[in-house]
Amino acid sequence: MGKRSAALLLLLMSVCVVVPACAQSGADASASTVRYHFGDNPAWSSPSFDDSGWTAAQQVRWPEPAYDSDGYIWVRLRIPVRSDTAPPLAIRVVNPTNTLVADEVFVNGTSVGAIGKLPPREWVNCLPQTVIFDLPPGVAQPGTVANIALRLWYPPFARRLHVLSTAAFGFDQRRTLHAEEDGARLRSLLRNLPGLALNSLICLIGLAVLLLGWGQRSRNLLLYGAMLATAPWVALFLELVQARMLSLSVQEYFPLQVLSQIPAMIMSVVFIWGINNLHDVWLKRLAFATLSIFNLGMIVAFVPGHTSMIATVAMPVSMTALKAFNVITLAVLLWVLFVLRRNRLIAIAMAIPPVGSLTVGFRVLYQQGQTAFDVAFFFAGLFLSIALALNAWKEWRTRDALRAEFEAARVIQQVLVPQEIPPIAGFRIKSVYRPAGEVGGDFFQIVSTTNGGALIVIGDVSGKGMPAAMTVSLLVGTFRTLVHYTQSPGEILTAMNQRMLGRNSGGFTTCLVLRLDNDGTLTIANAGHLAPYADGDEIPLENGLPLGLAQDAVYTETTLALHPGAQLTLLSDGVLEARSATGELFGFERTAALSTQSAEAIAAAAQQFGQEDDITVLTLNFVPA
Repeated sequence: MGKRSAALLLLLMSVCVVVPACAQSGADASASTVRYHFGDNPAWSSPSFDDSGWTAAQQVRWPEPAYDSDGYIWVRLRIPVRSDTAPPLAIRVVNPTNTLVADEVFVNGTSVGAIGKLPPREWVNCLPQTVIFDLPPGVAQPGTVANIALRLWYPPFARRLHVLSTAAFGFDQRRTLHAEEDGARLRSLLRNLPGLALNSLICLIGLAVLLLGWGQRSRNLLLYGAMLATAPWVALFLELVQARMLSLSVQEYFPLQVLSQIPAMIMSVVFIWGINNLHDVWLKRLAFATLSIFNLGMIVAFVPGHTSMIATVAMPVSMTALKAFNVITLAVLLWVLFVLRRNRLIAIAMAIPPVGSLTVGFRVLYQQGQTAFDVAFFFAGLFLSIALALNAWKEWRTRDALRAEFEAARVIQQVLVPQEIPPIAGFRIKSVYRPAGEVGGDFFQIVSTTNGGALIVIGDVSGKGMPAAMTVSLLVGTFRTLVHYTQSPGEILTAMNQRMLGRNSGGFTTCLVLRLDNDGTLTIANAGHLAPYADGDEIPLENGLPLGLAQDAVYTETTLALHPGAQLTLLSDGVLEARSATGELFGFERTAALSTQSAEAIAAAAQQFGQEDDITVLTLNFVPA
C-alpha cells in the first residue's frame, strides 16, 4: 500500500467529529458562528435566511438518524471582507481533509463554484485541496460581511464515519490569490521532486534488469526486474497527485490506486517466495487471498451506487485484510531474516513497507511521524534497488561462467561430432545433428573398415552441458581405440559397457554399432538404442541393456543382407519424441513413413513438429561399384 494512502485511509476510518472552521486574510472571524443542518433546500443559500435554529458547529454530533439520510448537509457562516481589498475579488476555499465530500459554495446567495459534483452525477473531490473561485462583480464588496453557505453532499461510504468537512475561506484580489496558488503549486512540485526522481530511477533500473534478464533468459533476473519496475508505481502515482499534477475524485483516486498497486503487491509476494526458494504454498495462497479481499473491498467501497451499509462494511473488511496481508508478509520476511538467514539486505528493505503500513494503520505514525515514514520508504526503495542490483550482477557473473563452460563443452562436442563424413567407396552417407540446447548428448562416428566397408556408432547420453560432453568424449575415444583391435559390433559394445560402469551418475547411455561390408552384409549390435530402418522398415533386433548398467550385459549381433541401392536410416529418440503444441508425439508411424527420405528432410520435419531433445539422423545408401 502507498505511504500517503495509508494515512488517508486512516483519516477516512476515523470516527472523530471534524467541525467546520473559518479564516480569512486579515479579518477577525471569531464573532462568526458556524451552523449546520441536515437536508437540502435551495433557500438556505439566501443571505437573508434565518439560520438561528440550526445547530452550532461547536455542539455538533452527527445524529444516528442522519446515517440513512440522503447525504446533504448545509453549513452557513459569515466572514468580513477586508476594506483594503480592491475588486475584482476571488475567494479561496481550503479543504485540508476534504476527500470525502462534494460541495457547492455560495457567497451572498450566488453560487460561485463547486468542488466535485453533487448528485445526480456525483464526483467526490479528492485533490486539489485548495480551490480559488473568481467572484462575479457585485457579489461581495470590501468592508462588508459576506454570507457563506456550503451545500455539502457525503457519499454513502462516508455517512457512517462521523466525518464532517473542514473549510477555511479567504477573500482577496484575483491576481493575488492566483499568484499565491501558483507559487504553492510550484513549491508542492519541488517538495515531491525527490520522491518522483527516486521512483522514476527505480522504474528505469527495473526496466534495465528486465531487458538483461530477457537477454540472458534468466528467471531470477526477470523476477528482479519485474519487482523493481512495478513496485514504485503506487508511490509514483501518489507523488504526482500530491504534487498537484493530477486532479482526481475519490471515485477515481482509490480504484486507480488499488489497480496501480495490485501488480506491485502480487510481485512482492512472488518475489519474496522466489528469491528465497520458499515452498510453503499455504502462506503464499493466504497472502494472495488477503490481497484479493483488500482490493475487492476497496473497489466495492468506492464505486458509486452502493448503499451506505455495503460501503461501510466493505471498508473495515478491506482494511482488516490489508493488515493481515502485511502481517503475513512481515512474518515471512522475519523468518527469512532470522531463521533462514538469506538475502538479509533485501529482507530488511522489503520489511519497511508492511511495518510502515501497520504503524500508520494503528495510528502510531501520523502527522509529525509522517516525515519519518517518508524517509523509511525512501531507504526501502534505495536498499531494495542496491540489493537487487547486486544480486543481478552476481547472477550475471554466474551465467557468464556457465556460458564459458557451455562454450567449452560445445567446442569439445564439435571435435567429437564429425562435421564432414569421410568418403567410403560404395556408400553415400549423409548426417544431420541438431542439439536441443547449446550442448547436446547425442553422438555418432563413422570409420572405414579394412575390407572396404563402413563401421558406424550412434548413441545418446542422458543430460546436457559439460558432463554430457565429457561422457561423449569418453565413449568416442573408446570407440576409436577399439576399432584398431576389433570390428565386431558386439565386442565393441561389450568393451564400451565396461568403460561406462559406474560413470552414468544416475543417467544412462544408449548406443548402437553396425558394420556394413562391401558385399552388403549388415551386422548390428544394440545397447538400448532405437533400431535402424532399411528401406522404410524397422530392422528387428535383440536389444541389450544401455551401457554401464550391468557388468555382465550381453550384446547379441544380428546379421542380414542389404540389396544394392538400399537405404539404411539411423536416428536418435529426439525424432520420435518431438512434441507438438497440443502435446502430440511425432511417434513411430511418422518416423517410419519419413525414413526413406533424406537426413535433412527427416530432421527438419521433426524440428518443425516441435523439437524437445537432440535430433541426430544418419542415412546410408549402399551403392556398390
